[in-house]
Amino acid sequence: MKRNYILLISLILVLPIYVLGQKEENNSNDNVLNFLNLKFGMFIHYNMGTYQAEQWAYPFHDPKDFRPSQLDCNQWAQAAKSSGMQYAVFTTKHHDGFCLWDTKVTNYDIASADKKYKNLDIVKEYTGAFRNAGIKVGLYFSVWDRHHGIQHGNMNQININFTKEQLTELLTNYGDIACIVIDGWGSKWGDGPDFEELPYKTLAEHIHSIQPNCLVINHSCRPDLNYTQIVHYEATHGQHCPFDNTIPSQQGPTLQSTWFWEKGYENQELKSVDEVIKELNFANSHYSNYLLNAAPNDKGLMDENVLVRLKEIGDAITLSAPLKKLPEIKPVHLGVEVMASSSSGKEFGANNIIDADLFTRWQYAEGDEERWIELDFKSPKTFNRVICGEWKRAVQAFKIEAFINGEWKLLVTGEKIGHNFNASFETISAQKYRLTILKASKLPYIAELTFVKY
Repeated sequence: MKRNYILLISLILVLPIYVLGQKEENNSNDNVLNFLNLKFGMFIHYNMGTYQAEQWAYPFHDPKDFRPSQLDCNQWAQAAKSSGMQYAVFTTKHHDGFCLWDTKVTNYDIASADKKYKNLDIVKEYTGAFRNAGIKVGLYFSVWDRHHGIQHGNMNQININFTKEQLTELLTNYGDIACIVIDGWGSKWGDGPDFEELPYKTLAEHIHSIQPNCLVINHSCRPDLNYTQIVHYEATHGQHCPFDNTIPSQQGPTLQSTWFWEKGYENQELKSVDEVIKELNFANSHYSNYLLNAAPNDKGLMDENVLVRLKEIGDAITLSAPLKKLPEIKPVHLGVEVMASSSSGKEFGANNIIDADLFTRWQYAEGDEERWIELDFKSPKTFNRVICGEWKRAVQAFKIEAFINGEWKLLVTGEKIGHNFNASFETISAQKYRLTILKASKLPYIAELTFVKY
């Protein structure tokens, strides 16, 4: 009897913990599902780089260089609404460390710009304008901070506390935040801290202690939910949502040619309506949101060509029906077999080309004169677009083929791959597809090779 009594007490004590854990998991799943049902968002890169023609701004510019003469976040919000976008993400701080709110932990911020901007809080302007337009609000925040030395090899408790304090300000003073998109943390580029120096759990738990429903979306360049709640496929670096993706994700391309605005963009040919619709529809049908960057100019306004294009997109799109549940998450390119003419070593194996991880790469061996890599999908798969990217630039000529009726059929040729090669071809069904490097200045590192059907 005593033994049964002890067992009963143990179950009573354990049950609330189990139920609590289950509730937290269910809440997390609900947040992810709700986020995926936003489907289409606006990424807004606007910061010190806008005024310097620098995509990664020098980290010690005079704050007075930041001088928006006609800032109008309501214009941005109405542009997003006209395009059918349902959420937005704004660059509160980029890698140079300049903050667009009056942060209490540094003077490298908007409050130190020209005296006319002393009381201007652009994060507040942004969040208010987009909420008033009925658009969910997200924030971008770079952990890598070159102005304050928050970077790889220099992580200590002071720098961690600095980062936490800024996140506390952003999550305390601006209402409900749907997501924090974090960059420069465990990322392939730059010199930000890695996950050993600054564990994912450290910032994720801090964020959720303030806003439990705020999703942490980390640009870690890998499809691994141990480092993010939503995988961010870095579209400008050849990382594309795979054809069999089931991972809750987001894809981030640009409407203009770069993230931050530069002079002349007011006359630039923008990504076409047709291209946006194809990319959006593919992403949404593969458990991925589409976060399209539109950069304001140095006045603090969206250029007229951007306003027109966003309205054209809104007139043309129809968002798909909401998801009712999340899928079972499986590895990308499941069951696809990869073969190569050679590999330069274990670190550069052929499978690296289909893992959607920018940290891993394929490289053929020195002296290899064939220089091909082949994807076998085990049954015919229908595609009409290829995306690939290399780490650094070395490829000078290449071709992509499909194996049809016993022979290789040419689909695409090119002179360079670069960070992001993206090309369409006639819709075709084949079991095997192949990339061949015809000429290179040195041994190239091929990061990804992805086939999709738009």
